Amino acid sequence: MPELLKNLYSDSVLKKIALSFSSEFPSVKTEEWMRRFKQKDWNHLELKQRIRRIAEVVSEELPKPFPKSLKPLLTITDKIEVSLSGKEVFLSIFLGDVVEILGIEHPEESMIAFERITKLISCEFSIRPFLIRHPEVTWSRMLKWSLHSDPNVRRLSSEGSRPRLPWGIGIPGLKKDPQRTISILQNLKDDPDEVVRRSVANHLNDISKDHPNLVLEIAEGWVGTTKERDALLKHALRGLLKNGNQRALKIFGFGSKVNARILNLKLKTKKVKIGGELLFGFKAVLEEKKKTNLRIEYKIEYVKASGKTSKKVFQIEERLFDPKESVEYERKQSFKQMTTRVHFPGKHTLEIHINGEAKSKIDFQVIR
Repeated sequence: MPELLKNLYSDSVLKKIALSFSSEFPSVKTEEWMRRFKQKDWNHLELKQRIRRIAEVVSEELPKPFPKSLKPLLTITDKIEVSLSGKEVFLSIFLGDVVEILGIEHPEESMIAFERITKLISCEFSIRPFLIRHPEVTWSRMLKWSLHSDPNVRRLSSEGSRPRLPWGIGIPGLKKDPQRTISILQNLKDDPDEVVRRSVANHLNDISKDHPNLVLEIAEGWVGTTKERDALLKHALRGLLKNGNQRALKIFGFGSKVNARILNLKLKTKKVKIGGELLFGFKAVLEEKKKTNLRIEYKIEYVKASGKTSKKVFQIEERLFDPKESVEYERKQSFKQMTTRVHFPGKHTLEIHINGEAKSKIDFQVIR
């Protein structure tokens, strides 16, 4: 079982953090920092609570108001960058929380802090309260950051402004009207750093859930220039592609109403135990007289705890088929219980899709 992220805050890591604090505030000894971090309830705190605890402890010692905190906070950031390595670097995320705690009424100085700290650890979560409290200052800085020389700062301009940032607080009005972020994404669409481009793709995917036509219009204007940009768009439109949106499929060369069939869809067994596997096979046949791009997927309609169903899409292959070409496929789908997908007994449905259209389906039972 993978180690819980909160347990990465080991005594050795906490001591490194404490030493970086003590070097700036020598009147507080390392042991005292450790005591204040852990107190009596440390073992009961979850990851975000531990992050907040460390941020609150150092915030108590930093000089007030925040402009006076800026220099010592950035010195601490420099020392932590030297002392933490590998997975430990993630644990410096509390630095963004310090800016949120002390700097929320001082946006200009906070932007300076974010720009430095995000080079070490992303400030995508802690920047969001500033988009709410100080929108003009923060949006202006985010646009400038999209042209920054450091990829981590450029990424913050996209990731921090995502309409549906996972675990991030919502920005009022952003899901309803995402236009303010488009100029940022425009600056980043050909970024040399793949991590930045992946953020742009995820950002566009967020927008597509509320404004699909806007993202499709952007994609139609951007596609076909470089393979990197096309890969970005493929990831950005993944939700629309899985939903069989014909406009999205057309962007990537997958035509609608293609003359193709699925033959001999068969299951090894029509009853699958929870914890077991669904084994199935079929043949895909292109009946066109010219080469045609096919995107072949299977969709499973899962039973939920309420008795209702929801579909999950899995890609099999997408490639150019020759005229009259046929290909046989065999696949298996796990029904092991996972934290991300809990299985329930009942009638399920397997569908095979080509270019967004259902071509064949079959029912099966999931049993305990």
